[in-house]
Amino acid sequence: MPIISNTSPLIWLSKIGKIRLLQKLYGEVIIPEEVYKEAVDKGLEDGFSDALVIKEGVEQGWIRISKLNGEEKKLRERMMERALEIHLGEAEAIILARKTNSPLLMDESSGRVFAGAWGLRVRGALYVIMKALREELLSKDEAKEATIRLINTGFRIEPKLLARMLKEIENFTPQH
Repeated sequence: MPIISNTSPLIWLSKIGKIRLLQKLYGEVIIPEEVYKEAVDKGLEDGFSDALVIKEGVEQGWIRISKLNGEEKKLRERMMERALEIHLGEAEAIILARKTNSPLLMDESSGRVFAGAWGLRVRGALYVIMKALREELLSKDEAKEATIRLINTGFRIEPKLLARMLKEIENFTPQH
């Protein structure tokens, strides 16, 4: 099943060299136009190498760009008027996830709360690492290293959540 993604999970997973986990776990990642603009166009403009990795995924076809129709654009504007903390890319990703009944990748807490209120299944970059561990695409050491690299790259997480996640990785037992 494809997953819809906002900008930040793509960028964070690219920064730590783990964006391909999305392809392995979901087959296809669908992003709204605004997310492409934020992650690739602006990223390239600012000289970020992770933008090249995301662009490559689009060129290879496993990251697909989806355009909003007129009604969806009106809904996006109404969302942003009522929830000032929701940005353009987040609003478009939420709308696409709702339209396709797909899970949504989003790390920003305000967007996650908003999407959750709409009944969407919201996940983030850390979830991708844990799912890859459970599906044995990453070893315990690789999952731990990916998590630490996220933090060292600037990803923000509550210390208690980080401790719980690292403990869960350490205690993971493969099911085969």
